[in-house]
Amino acid sequence: MEIVPLTGVAGAAFGQSRASVRAVRGEPDSAFRRGADAPLTDMYADESCVFLEYDGADLLHAIEIASPGPVTLHGVRLLGRPEDEVVGELRDAGHEVVAEEEAGSIGWALPALGVTLGGTARDTDGFESVRFCGVPTTLDAFEFFEGPEGRSGPGEAVVLPHRGIGPVRLGAGRSAMRGLLGPGIGSVPEFGAAWQDTFFSGVVLSYAADETVVRIAFTGRTSVGHDGVPLLGRPRWDVRAQATEAGLRVLDREAELVFPDAGFSVLTARDGDALPTTAVVLPAPAPPPGPATARLW
Repeated sequence: MEIVPLTGVAGAAFGQSRASVRAVRGEPDSAFRRGADAPLTDMYADESCVFLEYDGADLLHAIEIASPGPVTLHGVRLLGRPEDEVVGELRDAGHEVVAEEEAGSIGWALPALGVTLGGTARDTDGFESVRFCGVPTTLDAFEFFEGPEGRSGPGEAVVLPHRGIGPVRLGAGRSAMRGLLGPGIGSVPEFGAAWQDTFFSGVVLSYAADETVVRIAFTGRTSVGHDGVPLLGRPRWDVRAQATEAGLRVLDREAELVFPDAGFSVLTARDGDALPTTAVVLPAPAPPPGPATARLW
């Protein structure tokens, strides 16, 4: 499998819709969220484990291939070989290869090509995986911030249709939200918003370039309800059943319940009716392009 830098691999090009990739590759062996409020990642177990990561618009954003998958870059085999050999051959081919260290493990990146080689503790082990995306990569910048003393989160919250969740509102300023929700980690997300704050209380806020809130996610560490229906930490079928009984309109999508009249979604880690819900997201993610698959309950 040859990586075409900033483009993808055969049968999967960056920017393609999930539906069009699945039409070529077939249904994945598994689809799961890498975070409580993250888009679904499709996993294919063929020659190796291949992970296709999609952005908030359901377009292919990044690809990861696990060792010992037969993957090459400009003819250099990347996995299943000693790390020093791989790095040396890439540099001999004229590529800039820089070291990245995280949690005691050293990996290597080719920033101009959007490629990152996941590191291991010992050079002879070879790389654990290679991840590549459609844009040049930069080092992630994280900022730990503190909130006002005594502030630790929003407490119990209810959805305000199309406006917010609990005390958090779309359009609110970043500094005001930090004062309201307490400590967390600020970062630059890979796609979508310009900025993101992940609060230790379980709230994740995305901001536009002017640092106003454009997306709100409450995860399972919080309590969220809508019209008397508790939304988090319950089996998906139970949330759907109670919402339907309350007269609410619910659309069923893969690993997601959409409440279109209020503009939010309730997510699960995978597509399974018995799985507990993990996040409430407002505004609701846009429906994927292609034929409609949602069911109205």
